[in-house]
Amino acid sequence: MTPPVTSPPPPLLPPSISPRPAAPHLLAAICALTLASPGCGDGSDAPKGPVLRQLSLSAAAPESPEGGLFKAERLIHARLLERLESMAEDDDVKGLLLRVGEFGGSFARAAELRTAFGTLREHGKPIHCYFETTDNLGYALLASSCDRITMTPGGLLDLVGVGAEVVYARELLEGIGLTAELMQVGRFKGAADTFTRDDMPPEVRQNMDAMLDDLHGELLGAIAEGRGVPKKMAQAWIDGGPYTADAARRAGLVDDVGFDDEARAHALEESGAKRVVHEELDARPSQPGLGELIGLLMGGSSERGMRGPRLVLAFLEGTITRGQNGGAGSGEAESFVKAMRRFADDEDVRALVLRIDSPGGSAMASDLMWHALRRVAKRKPVVISVGDMAASGGYYVAAAGTTIFAERTSLLGSIGVVGGKIVAADLGERAGLNVARLGRGKNSGWLSPLHHFSDDERAAFQRSLDATYRLFLRRIAQGRKMAPERLEPLAQGRLLTGIRAHKGGLVDELGGLPQALEHARTMAEFEDDEALELWPPHQSLLQQLGIGGSGAALAPGTAASVLTRTAGKLSPGIVEALLQGDDPRLASLPFVLTLR
Repeated sequence: MTPPVTSPPPPLLPPSISPRPAAPHLLAAICALTLASPGCGDGSDAPKGPVLRQLSLSAAAPESPEGGLFKAERLIHARLLERLESMAEDDDVKGLLLRVGEFGGSFARAAELRTAFGTLREHGKPIHCYFETTDNLGYALLASSCDRITMTPGGLLDLVGVGAEVVYARELLEGIGLTAELMQVGRFKGAADTFTRDDMPPEVRQNMDAMLDDLHGELLGAIAEGRGVPKKMAQAWIDGGPYTADAARRAGLVDDVGFDDEARAHALEESGAKRVVHEELDARPSQPGLGELIGLLMGGSSERGMRGPRLVLAFLEGTITRGQNGGAGSGEAESFVKAMRRFADDEDVRALVLRIDSPGGSAMASDLMWHALRRVAKRKPVVISVGDMAASGGYYVAAAGTTIFAERTSLLGSIGVVGGKIVAADLGERAGLNVARLGRGKNSGWLSPLHHFSDDERAAFQRSLDATYRLFLRRIAQGRKMAPERLEPLAQGRLLTGIRAHKGGLVDELGGLPQALEHARTMAEFEDDEALELWPPHQSLLQQLGIGGSGAALAPGTAASVLTRTAGKLSPGIVEALLQGDDPRLASLPFVLTLR
């Protein structure tokens, strides 16, 4: 967690790396790659004189570019950090009015925001905060970042402590005629248990308890330091939650109860500013004009990206898949490998920073992506920045980097393998289907969803998983330069917080995305903070519709549709990966997990 304001963290980028404070590097790069948006341009239209900035964060900002066809695209997390850095350096900004919603399980992004807000306060810019409803992590951000907290009279403070829910769906699947015949390598790996058990095994419970201990400890520390109370008091606050507005004020959790206009008036008076300027977090207008429509249709940036000497900030987000249908998602191996080869061969790319927020997915796709990233790392620095999670296949890819950064609350590791098939034999029988099987070869039907594994097929599949696990260990040992005997206690499917991963050697440095970018520039001896290419590029409307071979892949079949509709809490990405008939071996999310 971020230290208290009395011992502030270092600025997002040191003066030696950011010689022009008024031109933040990420903001300039993103403005060059997107349609016109608030905050882009030469600044000639920016308001002059002392102002109070107002920023509303209803949730954590997305890691990579998103948005629908005509839906306003939200500001990505990296650009938000740069906006805050720019405010810290702007003499006209006298303070910040921050409005916070619910952050769920976005622990790492919240930690990076705390660092950025700490820089603002270090520059003498007070932060006044307001909320209507917030959760554990949202309140930790408020408590550790705000000089004054106001809660609306009818609001709810859902401060109740960190918790996790793991879904076990064996009985549910059997009830609809499906059987999960899954195997896994790693005593602490829990993805198969989700579909094959009714309860949590002791090893998984031990792993989950350790993870929750770390996350809860960070939550306590942020609240206690931010509000200036002992951790024992912070724990008592958590045990007493949730809170109404009056109860929160009586307990000392908030400083005032009032409406947003009252909080704004107070912040404006305290800051000495003359007016309030809203920070818009949409990257393009929600109702684009003709020029924007043409840009949406044709694409806002070149497929080849930027030219000239530069750094690359790439994103690996979501479930890792083969991506054989030509999709442009950052988790699809085909597009990722193609981009990494281009960056490796382009001498103008001086270094690459890969931001990872992925639970894993296909083991084969992970290995292809590992190899492509390793090729880049042999030619130039590759710095990994772990967001909320780089688990299993996500960490598999991360191990190819030169240096790995992670926040204390990032989730990493889960070095293990799970795989198998969902068998719909009972469902077919109920529906009146009769299957005639023909084959040549003892294991010719091993991946068929219409019959159960035979003993020989099960043994063959287990050999495949064992081989994949050994390959996984070799990749990690090679990338981390670790002996297998040192790696094994960190493997077996264990999911680790950044704290434990750093102690064990799976992470080089504790820090966020700004620190990773700074490190990449230092390694590359490259100080142009505006020359930054983002990947994947923004897709045009035609590309999003699938015209021109860049449409999204629709991999899940009928069985996946049945599963995800029937069991709403099961992860569609995990179901999709489990049902990929061409690649049954997985390096997948350790649990179907809801973390708050």
